[in-house]
Amino acid sequence: MKIHSIALLALVSMAAFSTTAQAGPHGMPGMMFGGGPGPGLMLEHMADHLDLDDAQRESVRNILEAAKPEIEALREQFRANREALDALDASDSAYSAELNNLAISNGQLATEGTLLFTRIRTEVHAVLTEEQREKLARSKERMRQAFERRMQRS
Repeated sequence: MKIHSIALLALVSMAAFSTTAQAGPHGMPGMMFGGGPGPGLMLEHMADHLDLDDAQRESVRNILEAAKPEIEALREQFRANREALDALDASDSAYSAELNNLAISNGQLATEGTLLFTRIRTEVHAVLTEEQREKLARSKERMRQAFERRMQRS
């Protein structure tokens, strides 16, 4: 249970570092639904970095638990779409229509995910002090700059 809560909080921390979902493999929002470094480690790092007290940690945990059903539903819908995309047959006469429908569905799911994680981020930010929000903003900027440097090297 604790690990699951930590994983969910890590998802929120990732959402806190970006306001929109970025496309990943198979049209899935990249960091929103897994992948990358261990979420538990990211959560602990964020909580320690921002010096969250026990009450703040509990508040964030409650926010995440409340959003858990929505997160799981989006994850399942993306999984189903990914499987449907993988199963498409390019020689099928309905291929273009099915592909178009899945693309529209993925776009709608990405929009829902962006709105969900923005809502979660807003709720989490309300738990933070002004100093913690400023520290988080500085961290977000450092991460953005590091990402840009990595992209320039590629």
